[in-house]
Amino acid sequence: MEVTLTLLGIFSYLVYWYLTKSFDFWQKQGVNFIKPIPLMGSVPTMFLMREHMALFYQRNYKKYEGEPYVGFFMGTLPSLMVFDLALIKHIMVKDFSHFTDRVFRWSEEGDPLNALNLFMIRGQRWRELRTKLAPTFTSGKIKGMFPLIVESTELFDEHLQTLATSGEAFESKDLLGCLFTDVIGSCIFGIKCNTIKEPNNQFRVMGKRLLEIRPWQAVKAILVFYFNDLAQKLKLGVTDKEVTEFFKKLTKDMMDQRIEKNIVRKDFIQLLMELKVKGNITVDDGDDEDRQILPELNTTESSSNNIKFDDTILAAQATVFFLAGFETSSTVISFALLELAANPNVQRKAHFEIDEQLVKCNGKVTYESLKEMKYLDLILQETMRKYPPVAVHFRECTKAYTIPGTNIFLKEGSIIAIPNHAMQNDPKFFPNPDRFDPERFSDDDALHKYQYIFSPFGEGPRQCIGNRFAMIQSKLALLTFLRKYKMSFTEKTVFPVKLSPLYFITTAKGGIWLKMEQRQSD
Repeated sequence: MEVTLTLLGIFSYLVYWYLTKSFDFWQKQGVNFIKPIPLMGSVPTMFLMREHMALFYQRNYKKYEGEPYVGFFMGTLPSLMVFDLALIKHIMVKDFSHFTDRVFRWSEEGDPLNALNLFMIRGQRWRELRTKLAPTFTSGKIKGMFPLIVESTELFDEHLQTLATSGEAFESKDLLGCLFTDVIGSCIFGIKCNTIKEPNNQFRVMGKRLLEIRPWQAVKAILVFYFNDLAQKLKLGVTDKEVTEFFKKLTKDMMDQRIEKNIVRKDFIQLLMELKVKGNITVDDGDDEDRQILPELNTTESSSNNIKFDDTILAAQATVFFLAGFETSSTVISFALLELAANPNVQRKAHFEIDEQLVKCNGKVTYESLKEMKYLDLILQETMRKYPPVAVHFRECTKAYTIPGTNIFLKEGSIIAIPNHAMQNDPKFFPNPDRFDPERFSDDDALHKYQYIFSPFGEGPRQCIGNRFAMIQSKLALLTFLRKYKMSFTEKTVFPVKLSPLYFITTAKGGIWLKMEQRQSD
């Protein structure tokens, strides 16, 4: 009995030592830090899914106001929450070579769709893949896909007419999920889903399952996020294997079908086929915007051949663009509609601009006429300021780094957290931040003025490659609602919103419930 107790005591001590051995990291360097506890580190409310990360980081952003950064621990891993704009610029751009990867490594065997997609792939393979995929979202490619987006929004409008006539309340994010599933299904996979009429079609069901976190998946996600080395050794994956196989098979089948029937379509699958056959995607004769989105990477580094474009890695790209395309856009537009319902003056101004521009283009929405609707851009920017879909930008220190002007050392593997939601809701940068005011972005120089503060798509080489496509489809969705309809609250509307701690993406707890009616003359 005594031997058993002794062994149990030794084991308990070793576990405690392992879970706390790094907890003096920031203290040794004289950095202020958030006190950790064993197992959960400094983030127990996030670890237990009791607080959305946006609120955790905002709370500590306010608590440590005036500090350039504060240390904390993600599980056992030393991490740094960075507030200083100059240091953020170093991390994202100037010293990017030290912070090339996003955090959370995924097992290629356990979860290939997460491990191999452009968002998560690491190191030199990311550089090469980013360079290869950059031409996917040039203005020429987006213009080619534009008729596909319009086609989906026109079908969607038929359902909106029914909703407006009935006056029935609807949960906006779920409704928009149907629209963007159709849009992305068409533009990425070349599939016509008609999700509104067939809500249980397999494509929509599998799309939802990409986002589902069941109890066992939640456990695996916690291990991936907080104990990544262990998760790697166990080859854990969060994505359901049935979902993984569905998207792998779908991507391969669509490609095989096009080769067999000699089908050519201006969509993402066609571009992936070009990448698979030729090893690159043709760059159109584009405008200056195209050159702005091509990553400024060392061509010598990027010319190596570290990636084999097989069916699995191509499926990973198609799946992540599908997921990012419908989830983030449905989030942004649902919040935009909520704020328009809460701010009738903003909604009236949007109606006026739409009416004015539609007269000029004889009621036919084109890529060019949509670009002229500048106020809709301001609404989207202000929505993403107040409710950025990704509330925190994470980077991993991939090469030991000393913070400029200090002796503070970041070891390889340390996590950097840049709380963009907190910064975008800081009255020091945006006076009266709770007020929804699109005019904040009306200055031609606004985006440059707010650089490294307003960063819904990230900054630097890791900036979201599909940001222009996202803006186009989101803007067209907003136009589809406001062209004919007026948004308002229902008895089920909760405003201001409360954020759900169960989702990584910024999500309203209980959903966003609205109603709409046919517009009269404003």
